This record gives sequence, structure tokens and C-alpha cells, in this order.
Amino acid sequence: MISPESRANLVSKEHCGPNSPHQIDKPFMTQKWRDAIFVNWPVPAAAVARVIPNGLEPDLFNGTAWVSLVPFRMENLRIRHLPPIPGTSNFGEVNVRTYVRGPNGPGVWFCSLDVHAALATLVARTFYRLPYYHGEVSETQAATTSNWKVRRKRPEVVAGELEIEKLSTPVNDLLSVFLTARWRLYSGRSKKLRVAQVDHPPWDLSEAKIKKCTTGLVDHAGFDVSEATPTAYWSPGVPVRVTAPKLTR
Repeated sequence: MISPESRANLVSKEHCGPNSPHQIDKPFMTQKWRDAIFVNWPVPAAAVARVIPNGLEPDLFNGTAWVSLVPFRMENLRIRHLPPIPGTSNFGEVNVRTYVRGPNGPGVWFCSLDVHAALATLVARTFYRLPYYHGEVSETQAATTSNWKVRRKRPEVVAGELEIEKLSTPVNDLLSVFLTARWRLYSGRSKKLRVAQVDHPPWDLSEAKIKKCTTGLVDHAGFDVSEATPTAYWSPGVPVRVTAPKLTR
């Protein structure tokens, strides 16, 4: 007999393969995610359960929940049928996310998203009910290194810094797929839980070596990762298509 825990893992692997399970022909929004980094820590499932609303539950890999720090550069952000909105097309973003299962299938729950573009913050909060914060986000990219700094100004000061070395070793194991190939995002609260579908090509992932990582954003989201050993990947990025959010079924 398959245990409930093993069954949950099998469901996650079935629905979170490297290729999108749906094709979005008329996206609400298009964008490109460039120079993406994924730093991932294993955490107890109870820690995730404390930060997500009713209607969602932690998604597990081999019985373990995960939280990730994900900086990337947003480029060419467009809402369908509208011209580019000044100040919202290209900017750096640093988010903290965890992995959940909900009424529409496995997906991502964002604990926070920090950007320097104030108008983009307003648009995302209005349309997607996502916890965007306005702060200072800067990056320095080189051929083999990537450095990110973030300083959230409101409602309280939270800061973080990440520096990685880009390695050439490709990554394509089950854990990396579980952590990066996510085709839904959930937002909102309890009875007004929303979901949006995400579609993009498979990630081109390689290993990353962490040279410096401060975990202020992760700590502030409610996770203690001081004793956890992180994994890290980097990718040149992918073009992305996203549907408009709707209430979960």
C-alpha cells in the first residue's frame, strides 16, 4: 500500500514535469525572466503550513517541504492589448516562495516579492493579490558570477544579499524539476483563493556555488534555515506567459 506521503510525492512528480502541462494561447501577461537564481532550503512541512492559507497544503519532495530565494531580472513585461507601462517593463525582482498543492494542482505560494519598480508593485498587488514590496533591488552580472542586493523599505526594513558562482554543470534531477517547473501560482486568502496558470519552455539549469547569502528575507517570511543546507541553481532564463487570476475551483 502506498502511504499518503508517498502518494503526495507521486502526484507532485506527475504534475510538475519539466514541460508545461498546458498551453496558454491568449495570455493576460507576457514577460521574460532573465539571469534567474534558485537557492533552496529543506524545511519542515509544519513551517510551510503556518504561512499558507486554508485550501492549500505543503507540497513535499521525499517527505520534505522547501522554501526558495529567487532573484531574477524581469524584462519586457506586457499586459495583453496594452502598450508597455512606464517603469514596469524591466526591473530586478527577489522573491521568497514555497511549494504547495491546491484545488487546481501543485503550484507556488509567494511569501514576498521585492522590486524597485513602485508602479509594478501596485499593478501586481491589484491584479494578482501578490505580496509585492517596494524596495531597493540591485544586481551585478558577470560571465561567471552574479550578485544581488535587496533592501525593503516598508512596512519595515528587511535586507539581503546573494552572490553565486555560475558553474557549467547541468542540472536535471527530480528535485530541480520539483523546485523550478511550477505551472501555477496561488494567491489571496482562504475563501478567496486565486490561481493563475504559467507557461514557459523547460528551464536550462546549471549548478551554482553560493559565495555569500544572507537570509533576512527568508527569515522574515517565517522560516528558520540557519541549520539547513541549501541547493542552488542558475539559468539564463525563459520567456513566460501567464493567465489572468481566477478563483480556485
